[in-house]
Amino acid sequence: MSKFRSIFSLASAALLSSIALSVSVQAQDQQGEAMVPAGAIAGVVTSPVDGDINRFRAVLVETEEGGDLYVFADAGEGWKQVAHAKDMVWRGAMYGQEAWMEATEHGSLKIYSENSVVGRNRWEQVLTIAYRKGVFQVAGYTYSYYDTIDPDANGQCDVNLLTGKGVLNDKTFKTSLKAMPVQDWTMETKPPECEVE
Repeated sequence: MSKFRSIFSLASAALLSSIALSVSVQAQDQQGEAMVPAGAIAGVVTSPVDGDINRFRAVLVETEEGGDLYVFADAGEGWKQVAHAKDMVWRGAMYGQEAWMEATEHGSLKIYSENSVVGRNRWEQVLTIAYRKGVFQVAGYTYSYYDTIDPDANGQCDVNLLTGKGVLNDKTFKTSLKAMPVQDWTMETKPPECEVE
């Protein structure tokens, strides 16, 4: 249900913002600058945040196999792009393999990706983005998985990358992966302790 709430709550913002964003959000290609089509925008979140900026706007854009994240910040002088994470999350070709995002009540951002439709191994990944020390960072990582045939093959890995503390199927650990700027995260990045398949 959280996915549907997310989609419906973002639908009006995405619709109203898509034309403007297709003009303002740009990606680099080999020929120079290419505009992001409005139809590729998977979601838009605008949220207040504490610190040296007043608010941020995150834009999730579908790419061929993943999702790019653009982050804009407003410190009182208008929107400025502060980060672009290329192919930050995976996405597939059908419903149940799409990425989406939502803001939390604490001013952070959660980005979801999943495979809930194909094969035995189903999963959901959640990245928590937080603004810390003037940088938008991947501050949390959660990976849940289950096997559609084997009811005992399921679990979750949840890691606070700011503290390094994690839990894999009720066993605690300390990860070697640190919180990092969003632009340094790729769809292959994950705490090594969360390698479960």
